Amino acid sequence: MKVVRTISKVLLVGALALVGIGSLKGQAAQVKTSHALANYNVKAVKLIKNKDYFVTRPDTYATSSTYRSQGTFQTTPDIYQSVRGHTAFLRTALYLPVTVHHSGDWSDPQAVVVTPNGKTVYIAYLKASNTTTGWIVRYDLAKLVQALGGYTSRMDALRRATNAYSKHKATSRDRSLLKYIKEGPTFDIGHGQSLAYNPKDKQLWFTRSNGKAGQYGSAVKVSSKTLRPTKQVAYRLVNKQGAKLAVNSTLAFDRQGYAYFSSYSGQRSLRVYRGTMNDHGVHFKLMMQGLAYRPGQTHQSIAYNPHNDRLYFVSDDAISSVPVKKLRQRQATPKDVHASVFASQREFEGLSFTAAGQGYLILNRALSLCGSILVKAFHK
Repeated sequence: MKVVRTISKVLLVGALALVGIGSLKGQAAQVKTSHALANYNVKAVKLIKNKDYFVTRPDTYATSSTYRSQGTFQTTPDIYQSVRGHTAFLRTALYLPVTVHHSGDWSDPQAVVVTPNGKTVYIAYLKASNTTTGWIVRYDLAKLVQALGGYTSRMDALRRATNAYSKHKATSRDRSLLKYIKEGPTFDIGHGQSLAYNPKDKQLWFTRSNGKAGQYGSAVKVSSKTLRPTKQVAYRLVNKQGAKLAVNSTLAFDRQGYAYFSSYSGQRSLRVYRGTMNDHGVHFKLMMQGLAYRPGQTHQSIAYNPHNDRLYFVSDDAISSVPVKKLRQRQATPKDVHASVFASQREFEGLSFTAAGQGYLILNRALSLCGSILVKAFHK
């Protein structure tokens, strides 16, 4: 069985290294938006005086207790409960592959996307932390979990299967799992952490940025079938008043297909932008209400929960959320901001929700060869 294009990657690794823009020569048609940012009056931005739970990034990311006791082939789930703020629980759903073709080649995941029905997961991976070369993997989650016998059954089986495959020793039982994983081709994926799914048109998008304000970056559409780029939109987050931002490194879409990204402002505040991203161009407006206190130091990702119409902002060991409707109307209050703080010392990478509101979070044990897990997140 040829798994090189039929295997998946799941999980994320996290520092916010900013990457070059690159190009998709021959891979995707390109259009350009020179002024993707609408004019705004920054003095009119209203900050929600939410409680400050700010979490600093640990000097060294921790490994989990199950990894320390069981090694790479963990058989029991990790469970984390919030220690401050709103109650939230994280429980391992799958221990994802670390080795597929050679040792540790799937150890640098960057983003997770779950489809509205919860049956499919897409993961963006980097080849290495010092490169922008990566790929996207499609994971048939529903069929894989069924083949495993449930989320908590045979939790080591998937890693053992891919490990055996890397050594050309995969059994028929191993291949019964590997067939539910499809690995896409490599290309310039930027940092990879912005991979997002637009439920309105059922398209995958991600952004690439060099991290410099006012310079062009790109929005890239990817085929959910071939996992190849099909369209590129070059854009600058510049408006006609002279405001300049670096192209966004986070991205999420709501039920209506509107795109969102978040950016840090000042020492601890957070701003949110809403707009459109499609084949014809990219356009964003600053939402005129933001958070006085963001969840933490590391700007990992943004997610939209269609079940409760909330935006979630993810940092290491910290997640905050706010209702979109109230944010748009500038009516969100401190009580509307839900924040959950954990004490795992793990790297929180990406978050994604099903239509029913089930969250999936990617954790990683820093730049290691193991510890990548997909967990179910319960945020009340």
